[in-house]
Amino acid sequence: MGRRFRKNKFITGFVKVTGLPTLLILKPKFYYLNEKCSKKLPKPCILVSNHISLVDMPLYWYHYIFDDIRFLVAEVMFNKNAFMNFLLFSVGCIHVDRDKYDFSFIGECLDCLDRGESIGIFPSSRLPVNGVPFPFKPSVAIIATHTDAPVIPVYTDGNYGFFKRAHVMVGEPLNVNDFCPDTTLPETQRARIITSELEKYVNNLGEELKARMNKG
Repeated sequence: MGRRFRKNKFITGFVKVTGLPTLLILKPKFYYLNEKCSKKLPKPCILVSNHISLVDMPLYWYHYIFDDIRFLVAEVMFNKNAFMNFLLFSVGCIHVDRDKYDFSFIGECLDCLDRGESIGIFPSSRLPVNGVPFPFKPSVAIIATHTDAPVIPVYTDGNYGFFKRAHVMVGEPLNVNDFCPDTTLPETQRARIITSELEKYVNNLGEELKARMNKG
């Protein structure tokens, strides 16, 4: 994987400032499901989104530019080259190796949340193939059920590029334990149930987004 670097606030600040023109290209329009949805992220929180493109992370990172969001990023991005490895660690991304049974990232996420930092997760883990998204992984539920931080569900239509405009629907803050109140169930079973319900919620945000755009 290469050497791990610590998050560097100066590099993070520089990347955020120099990357602001990204918003001019994406021109994101954010919709909110109801009045319970805040335009500012609570601190800390878990931002959970569907995954359309590698541009998803910059979209949220720059829109919530004053929030400290540490995104989970797959090993393939860290392994591209030494500079990318350095940059991702320096801006606080959390390394996830999808091909190994190494779940240390879960503890790292919980540590971040305990320190008041927010994390960003794309539970599908991989980009869609032929337009078909991958199902959510249960690690998001395991993280969310071991912290008091709320989950902020979001959905992007992935309409990125010049002469296009990205659209995002933001849901209300969730306590995912409400999806499965029965704490007597085995943790793995609860995680599967919660993951399934969370995935449905995010997909429903996508349907609501389409409905509002059609009305507009």
